[in-house]
Amino acid sequence: MGMTAARHARECVANAEVVVAIELLAAAQALDLRSPLRPAAGSAAAHAVVRERVAHLDEDRELAPDFEAALELVRGDDLLDAVTAAVGTLA
Repeated sequence: MGMTAARHARECVANAEVVVAIELLAAAQALDLRSPLRPAAGSAAAHAVVRERVAHLDEDRELAPDFEAALELVRGDDLLDAVTAAVGTLA
């Protein structure tokens, strides 16, 4: 029973990572469309990291590469490191 629960928990975390990656792409696109308004420092840092890897969506294209790049950001440390550098330690 414990192994089944552990597997289910792992699937839940993987699904949550997917949702956060999609939200990250949507938020970056929203910040682009809100220009010239400027976001707060942490949001701007996160946006910059996303835009280093994923271009602004200005015309239809296959989104799988964008999604994979965002998922790598969610699973890695680059996004957190950039935001922490901009606003300090998150507690």
